[in-house]
Amino acid sequence: MKKICSLTFFLLVFISVKGQNLNEHWRPDFHFSPEKNWTNDPNGLIFLDGEYHLFYQFNPFENKWGHMSWGHAVSKDLIKWEHLPVAIPEDSVWIFSGSTVIDKNNSSGLDNGNGNCMVAIYTADYHNGKKEAQYLAYSNDKGRTWEKYAGNPVLDLNAKDFRDPNVFWHEKTKQWIMSVVLPTEYKVLFYGSPNLKNWNKLEEFGNQGDVRKIWECPSLTQFAVDGDSTKTKWLLMVSSNGPEQDFAGVQYFIGDFDGKSFKNDNTPDTKLYVDYGKDFYASIPWNNATQNQKLMLGWMLNWKYAENQPTFPWKGQMSVPRQIALKTFPEGVRLTQLPVEQFTPADSYRFFEKKDFVHTKEKLLNGSTLFAKNAYIIEADLTIKSSRDFGFKIAQNLNKEGKATQETIVGYDVKKQQLYLDRTNSGKIISPDFASVDKTFLKIDNKRLRLKIVVDKMSVEVFANDGAVAITSLIFPDPKATAFSLFCKKGKIKVNSLKIWDLSKK
Repeated sequence: MKKICSLTFFLLVFISVKGQNLNEHWRPDFHFSPEKNWTNDPNGLIFLDGEYHLFYQFNPFENKWGHMSWGHAVSKDLIKWEHLPVAIPEDSVWIFSGSTVIDKNNSSGLDNGNGNCMVAIYTADYHNGKKEAQYLAYSNDKGRTWEKYAGNPVLDLNAKDFRDPNVFWHEKTKQWIMSVVLPTEYKVLFYGSPNLKNWNKLEEFGNQGDVRKIWECPSLTQFAVDGDSTKTKWLLMVSSNGPEQDFAGVQYFIGDFDGKSFKNDNTPDTKLYVDYGKDFYASIPWNNATQNQKLMLGWMLNWKYAENQPTFPWKGQMSVPRQIALKTFPEGVRLTQLPVEQFTPADSYRFFEKKDFVHTKEKLLNGSTLFAKNAYIIEADLTIKSSRDFGFKIAQNLNKEGKATQETIVGYDVKKQQLYLDRTNSGKIISPDFASVDKTFLKIDNKRLRLKIVVDKMSVEVFANDGAVAITSLIFPDPKATAFSLFCKKGKIKVNSLKIWDLSKK
């Protein structure tokens, strides 16, 4: 009887796992995903000695949220990632989000003499999940092994919700600056420290912008506006509510920081969003990036339906790394973002190119075989002639009559001046909240729209007019949904240039 039961159990598990493995067709080609199990927020992004380090919220044991630890991967080009062992595992506490710095001058005294000690500052969830405080861990071998600081916690308010420290060195005041949040009070607190161990409260900022959801994952970064080093501003990002009611997202503030307090340039009720899709959250910048790059990474999922993501053996992925900047627009200084330069494909990856033609109606581009892997980047420069609505249809599943039974639409509504991403018929609908059209206002000059669209199996990232706006969304198309079309409704557009690169080769 035991043998029969054991065999039955084995077969049930085998059938279940085999069935779940069938959705490996959704595994991204060039976005980071863990080899297995759950991931959410990116943590501790740092560059050291030719390696980009990605730490991330990770469950080492299951394909669902829990047992929070820091997973770890490294890359030399931000495209191909080497998976490393868990960096900071749970013990008596769960390891929540935070940041990492290089303590070049050994201000913490944690360097063993090799130089370039890596110090992680993270939130520990302790006292049976009823308290949160800030802890340290450190590594003297380029992040391969970690030791938790014996003097933890280094900052404790005896609070239930107090989390997500982001730390950087402020040269002008010669101190480490930490931004950390009181989520339910919609506040970012700023602390200063000479040594990463002893922290003094400086000032706080809050109750501005969007306060419909708790605040999380703050970060504070200085920029040269329009690339002018004499004109600087600070970007304060906070994860909270996104543009859509009840959906998490990332908002930002532009202002000045003097080493103590942050002053918002805009009115307190101004709401600025990093991304207008539903699947971009917990984004933070890379510390110590090479050549003064300003880089950012976000988690591509939404808490509304995160547990429903139908992927196995992993659940969760990151966005493409993005180059971010502050630029001046008529309405003020705003954030721009584009895929990092490493994602500019070589000519050898290009498999479609056409320019200077007028387009009407809808046209399937060179058949579906070229797009069979659903991993590509589109660059398009389009001029409106008389069309009311135009764009691209991605991951289409066509029936025998050539009609799409499944598709994701990236388009522009001329009358409403809206860029949109429609996933209402994109494939598997994983929750009642999933089928949606995400949109944002985008006024275009000279009737000209420039698009960069990144497609990778189960995700679409849209960047318009040199990164002025972005829309990020997950999709779950059928394996055969690989057709691709250019469409134009009620009028014409001129295609100044259209280039597509196959990134499945990366």
